[in-house]
Order: sequence, then structure tokens, then C-alpha cells
Amino acid sequence: MEPRHELGVTRLSPIRFARQIERLARAGWRTLTLGEVVACARGVRTVGARELAITFDDAYRGLREHAFPVLAAHGFSATCFVITDYAGKLNRWDVAYGGRRFAHLAWRDIERARASGMEFASHTATHPRLTWLSEAAVREEFRRSRNAMECALGGPCAAVSYPFGAAGEREAVLAHEAGYASGFSLTLGRRGDVMRIPRMPVYVWSPPVPAVTFLGAVERWGAAGAHRCAVGTSIIQRAALRRDA
Repeated sequence: MEPRHELGVTRLSPIRFARQIERLARAGWRTLTLGEVVACARGVRTVGARELAITFDDAYRGLREHAFPVLAAHGFSATCFVITDYAGKLNRWDVAYGGRRFAHLAWRDIERARASGMEFASHTATHPRLTWLSEAAVREEFRRSRNAMECALGGPCAAVSYPFGAAGEREAVLAHEAGYASGFSLTLGRRGDVMRIPRMPVYVWSPPVPAVTFLGAVERWGAAGAHRCAVGTSIIQRAALRRDA
């Protein structure tokens, strides 16, 4: 969520985001809390006709100025997944395709946002593609991030969003063993699986009211394609780690 131009399809301009939220609010939509989403995934709650959940991966600082105030103004909440080793730092875990680095929310920003109704959970410690790591490395990513979140939140951190949405059976099991009660994937999640809850990504080509209109099938097709292309970022990351080793 940045006003600056940047290569990539996963960032929205603040103006576009504000218009999307305003349209949802005018149409009578309400947002679900993290607990309500998990209850729906477990089958103990039914999703209402005009209910949706809003989530943000990575916890960029731009949310503080451009997203959280808009959501609060319309009585909406959201869940934000934090890359804990990079809280308050630049996104040096990512590939800077446009040559720019973006800052992540600091812990103090997270504390203030929680006071306005936003929720926070884990997005691992360093944002690796978990399916490419050893079991021990995955466990460490989950453990370190969960510990950091619980120190910051002053209570349990029960949810994790898998980087790049990449999670198979192994990652789901390891997340559960690490103490997470729910896990969030992207388009490849499985309905009814509380450890791999699917989400609809919102990209630059998303319609004025994303994810909830008759264009949903087209959005899913585009999201699946973008999801596959994200493997390129992981390949570049791995090559950089080997170079620096």
C-alpha cells in the first residue's frame, strides 16, 4: 500500500484501495474477525451473505498511513501477517525489482493499530518459501516468529500465513505442531482445511469491488497465474543466499 510507483502486481495505490473499501461499505458488507474466519473454516459458523475477511501479508508500513485509517473510518477490521525478523526494517528479504525498498511496520505501529481493531498474526520470521526448506528450518521459522508475535501481542499467536501461499501437507502439520491453530494459504488452499484456509489475492487488475462480484472466476484465474510467477522471486532469493554464503 504505497503511493510510490513500483514494479509488481501485488501493491495497490492508496486511492484505489480507498475506493474499493468505500464501495464495499456502501453495499452493506461487513468484515469478519480472525476468530470468525477460523470458525467458518471449522464449519461451526456460516459465512453471512455480505461478510468477508480482509487480510494483509508482509505488514508494510504503508498500511499505517493508507489502509488502517480507511478501514477504521468504515468500521472495518483486518488481519495483518507480520514477517517478525523485519518488523520496523526495510524489506531486504524481497527482490527489489524496481530498485526500491519498503519499510515494514514497527512493533509500536502494530500496538497502535491493535487499539483501533486491527489483528496481527505470523507470516514466519524471514518469509522463505517453506516448501523448499528442510523440516528443521521450517520448524525454526514457525517457532521464532510465533515467539516474537506472542512477546509483542502479550498473548497467544494462533494463526500463520504461509509466504507465497506455499504450503503442502508437511507445512500444515508442522504449523499445527508449532502451536498455530490455523494457517492461511492463497488460491491453492483447501476449503474445510483450517490449516490451509484459501484466500483471494487482490492485484492491480482487480475490479472496483474485488473478490465478491461475478468477476470472481476471472480474478481467481489471474491470481493463480500470478501465484505461479511468484516462484521467480523465490529462485532469485535462493541464488542471492548462495552467493552471499
